[in-house]
Amino acid sequence: MNAIVGLCHFCEAHGPRPLFCTFTTDDENHTKESSKSTVECTGCSSLGSETILVSRDEDGTIFCSRESVVNADVTAFLRQAAIRSITCEVSWSKEGGVVYFSDTQGHVLSLTFQLKDTRARGLKRWFSIVVLMKDKMLLLNLMPVLSEHMQKIAKKLQESAETVYNNEQQICSQRALRLKTGRIEFGQSRSLKQLTGDEEVFKKLHSHFTWMLKAGALTYSETLYTSHDLLKKLDPQLVKNSIFDAKACEVQNEECIDLRALENMLTRSVFRILLYCTLTGINISVTQMEEANIIAKGLNRLTPINIETLNVRVVNENECVKSSNSTCILGKTDNSNYFCNWSGSLPSKCPTIMNRIENAIDNSNFNDAVLHQHVKSLLLEWQGTAKAIKSAIESSGPNSEAVASLKKVFGLSPQDDLMIKYWISVYCK
Repeated sequence: MNAIVGLCHFCEAHGPRPLFCTFTTDDENHTKESSKSTVECTGCSSLGSETILVSRDEDGTIFCSRESVVNADVTAFLRQAAIRSITCEVSWSKEGGVVYFSDTQGHVLSLTFQLKDTRARGLKRWFSIVVLMKDKMLLLNLMPVLSEHMQKIAKKLQESAETVYNNEQQICSQRALRLKTGRIEFGQSRSLKQLTGDEEVFKKLHSHFTWMLKAGALTYSETLYTSHDLLKKLDPQLVKNSIFDAKACEVQNEECIDLRALENMLTRSVFRILLYCTLTGINISVTQMEEANIIAKGLNRLTPINIETLNVRVVNENECVKSSNSTCILGKTDNSNYFCNWSGSLPSKCPTIMNRIENAIDNSNFNDAVLHQHVKSLLLEWQGTAKAIKSAIESSGPNSEAVASLKKVFGLSPQDDLMIKYWISVYCK
């Protein structure tokens, strides 16, 4: 786990300061460089500037405990955590774990506690255990595990300090002496070794802090999923007939007329009607003519997935087809002019994707190859939008506030509803 666990204390001469810290590293220099400290005080020292405790995991991870971190920015962050954990970021009972956040420096979980000391002001000294981390969510998830172990460490230190305190009070009661003489001579703060009577206290803390770092790494591990992997894990059906198909982004080129050529052949007005009908699911019947199959394949470019269009077909000469609101007939006059028989009409505001396709066709900076790839990307983008709307409808209903909010997020307008409804039924199965 990429974090720093530290022990801090309140020195009556120098204020809140970090005493001891443990972190993971892969730099061997961190196990050799001396700790830097500008304060020469018994209470503010732990291992000494030249002593470094090192443990190595089987995977090569180095757990390093020192008086201070080599990095200057991290040292400043640790000092700030010491100040906040002891002076202000404490629970109402002055003991207990709290977590606070800083987007600029990092996030901190701290546990503040007291150790008895016959020579301290009020016969008690303030200490804190802090966990510094950049990942806010990881820290929140690990908070129960880390807090429980931090409390166990604090309790053991308090028990050792109380034993020393009781022995010293039996020899000479500091409380009674202060009340009798009125004199209080604090001097330098005593070290943690003296308070607990344990010469190996920092080695034990190194073991505890190392366990916390290892436990955090074992409890939560980071797994990076690609969009495809994550969707497949959540719902395998979501990746079928989608952008994740092997040939989803391929553009049909074989015997397929270019969109600009198709528009020039049909004229702009006829092409717009066919474009609208293809996108919104209105059936298109192409009468028998030499170019019938070419036109049908050209319109097939306007579908998000590479399947034969469901609403475009070539009718036989003997087949009688009547135009209606749901059927558009494309015919050709004797003088080679194309026309559409359709009872409906283009709305004043066409679907957004239709406008974007027309703008792309008019863009002279797009050659035909780029144009077709751009149109394909637009179709796949809107297919993804339709799938998201479908999922929201299935989970909360078509008229729910969640669906309305999602449409607003995607920037859908009322003129897009007919197209989205058709795409959900055909391309989002």
